[in-house]
Amino acid sequence: MQEGRLMSFRFPRAPHFIVVAEPWPPHVYLEQASVMGPLKVTGPMGQLMDSLAQSLNFTYSVVQKDGYWGAPQTDGSWNGMIGSVVRQEADIGLGPFGMSNSRSQVVDFTIPVFLEMLHVLVSRPMPKPDPWGFVAPFTWHVWAAILTSFVCMVAISVTVWNLLGFGEHASSWSHAWAFYSIIISQSLPWVPAGITMRLPVGVWMLLALVMIRSYSGALTSLLAVKTVEIKYNSLKDVLDDKKLTLLMEGSTALTTHLQTVEEGIYGDLARESRKRAVFVKASETYAAAYELIPDGHHAMLVENVVCRKVYSDYFSMTGKCDFYMSTGNFWRLIYAMIVQRGSLLDQLLNVRIQAINEFGIYERWALDQMPNMTHCMKTPRKIKSNEPFSLADLWAVFLLLGAGNALATVLLLSECLVFAHLRSTCCSL
Repeated sequence: MQEGRLMSFRFPRAPHFIVVAEPWPPHVYLEQASVMGPLKVTGPMGQLMDSLAQSLNFTYSVVQKDGYWGAPQTDGSWNGMIGSVVRQEADIGLGPFGMSNSRSQVVDFTIPVFLEMLHVLVSRPMPKPDPWGFVAPFTWHVWAAILTSFVCMVAISVTVWNLLGFGEHASSWSHAWAFYSIIISQSLPWVPAGITMRLPVGVWMLLALVMIRSYSGALTSLLAVKTVEIKYNSLKDVLDDKKLTLLMEGSTALTTHLQTVEEGIYGDLARESRKRAVFVKASETYAAAYELIPDGHHAMLVENVVCRKVYSDYFSMTGKCDFYMSTGNFWRLIYAMIVQRGSLLDQLLNVRIQAINEFGIYERWALDQMPNMTHCMKTPRKIKSNEPFSLADLWAVFLLLGAGNALATVLLLSECLVFAHLRSTCCSL
């Protein structure tokens, strides 16, 4: 019954309220027809404000302050939009504001308008050429095991020959070359004699066959499909990278919490934010995202809806998807409007906000602000490569070829010098 009376209530004579607001797309936009003209609020929160004004029969004007949401200062006062409401310079704070205990001590919150979680927004990871990709099919443990096995097989072969005297190739180099030839699928330079010698050679052939087939198959797969490395998928990933600059909105419920917390992941965030965080105003969030994040050295900690708005607007402007939102989230917040402490407006606004939310109207208004949101939401982890490989992809292979030829040249010159020296010695004798 009480709710019905509140819902049907209208002011008999339209009062005028002062509403403090800051631009925060996609929820709040501020427009001004002329330099001296009045501010007009648009976007989902503007539509909500207009609906409330029409339902309750009041008028309102919009004022803008210092660009912050509101946080307590060292002298006990509050800055931002919350400070304006606390000082009674405004009747309503449009926000929407993250609800917190400290804020609830100085203003009254309406019922929630929506719920949000913070995510990490970084530049979108792209596949990069890996010049050493030809060694990627095996881990270093496998390469070490292959080398160790090769040395062991050569040692066994030489030992068997020395003990039994099978064959005519006593040189250790000839045995090493034989086992190396098997690895690269070449014929043996000599035929092992006796079952004792043929057994280790046969086992090595079987092992080499498995290694070659496994290597060639894995290498083909790696060359055809490039994996995109996702480095920052949680708050911890961002904190672990000490070279990454943090972008955070200033004077929020989170920054207020970070002033007192000492333990856990938020304690770590508090310490790191004091050393490598850049705080921006709510109205500067999107400009900072577009300007700083693409360099790959910045990470922004913002709401899910802000990430989606960045996706949508950037794709609309450029046709590109250059941003990535972490799948991991943190810091759940309930967002609402605020009024002066003890104001009767609170109950009148609550029943109307509840009715709008029950029909999903506000959510529909917010989605209308992000027409191209879904195009960039799915970042592929693997990309099929149909492009030819460039020198940047394979320079390490050519480096090895050059190093081998250089070594061969040095050995050739050394052999020539030794041969010349021996020839001159023989002639003098």
